[in-house]
Amino acid sequence: LLTVLAQKNKMLTRKLEHMSRRTTREKLLSYLSEQSLKAGSPSFYIPFNRQQLADFLSVDRSAMSAELCRMRDEGILSFDRNHFILK
Repeated sequence: LLTVLAQKNKMLTRKLEHMSRRTTREKLLSYLSEQSLKAGSPSFYIPFNRQQLADFLSVDRSAMSAELCRMRDEGILSFDRNHFILK
């Protein structure tokens, strides 16, 4: 029981770290960087679709999608649905 509570606490702390960022870009980069480190590779899958990711980060889905496209155009990342590659 204690292990489950500790894992839940760690997950909520990480989520709070992402949500505490000021801009949508900072929130996205924070989350995607963590997932890349977790996967041990610049290429990784996330467990969310666009709406779920927007809800998780507490941002507007259309604004988040626009920011993802801007970052793709700037060469920061590439993506296809829930597969991302950080460059």
